Amino acid sequence: MQSLSVYGYHHLMGNISGNQDRTRFISYADGSVDFSEDPKLAGWTRKIEIADTIGYNRLLALHAFNFTIPGIPVIYYGDEIGLPGANDPDNRRMMRFGEELNARETETLSATSAIANLRSQKMALLYGDLSVLEVSENQMAYLRNYFDNTAIVVFNNSSEEQIMELTIPKKYNIENLEENFDNAFIVDGRLLKITLPPASFEILTN
Repeated sequence: MQSLSVYGYHHLMGNISGNQDRTRFISYADGSVDFSEDPKLAGWTRKIEIADTIGYNRLLALHAFNFTIPGIPVIYYGDEIGLPGANDPDNRRMMRFGEELNARETETLSATSAIANLRSQKMALLYGDLSVLEVSENQMAYLRNYFDNTAIVVFNNSSEEQIMELTIPKKYNIENLEENFDNAFIVDGRLLKITLPPASFEILTN
C-alpha cells in the first residue's frame, strides 16, 4: 500500500517475478534452497531440482498477485513454467519448451497464460482501484473496481483447505461474478463465501 500512495493505482512500475540476481522463486517456495544458506554456493555445490510440487502452487499464486495488482507484471524467463535454480549463474539455465516440459511445468504454463489473458480482458484488473478486504497469516483478499466491473482476488497461503467469508461493501457491483480457476463460491447478499484448497488462489470477475 505504501507504493500505491506514491505511484497511485494507474502507473507503469513493474511487478517482477524474479531476475538474474536472485534465486528462483520456486526453489525457495518448494524448500530446495533455504533462506538461511548462501544461495550462490548452493548452486555450485549441488543440483537444484524441484523438492516439493507445492512450489508450483505457490509460484502460480505469485503470478496471480503480480497480474492483479496495479502496475505492469513482468515475468523473468522460466518463471512461467517453474524453472528451478539457485542464485547466479544457476538461475540462468537454458529455457525449455513444448515436449521438453514435464506435466507440472505444462500445467503451470497453461495457468500462467490464463492469468495473463484474464488480466488483458478485464478492465477492473487493468485500470481499477484497489481495496484490501482481508489480510491475515494465511489469507488475503482484495478487490479491484472499474465503474461496474469488479474483480475479487483471494489467496490461501496455508497447507490446509480454507473457507473464506468476505463482506463486500455496497458500493461495489458483485452481480454475475464468475470463478476463473474452478473454486466454488456463493454470494448471499453482500457476503461472499469461497473454499480454497491448500496454497491456492481464485480470481472472481464479472
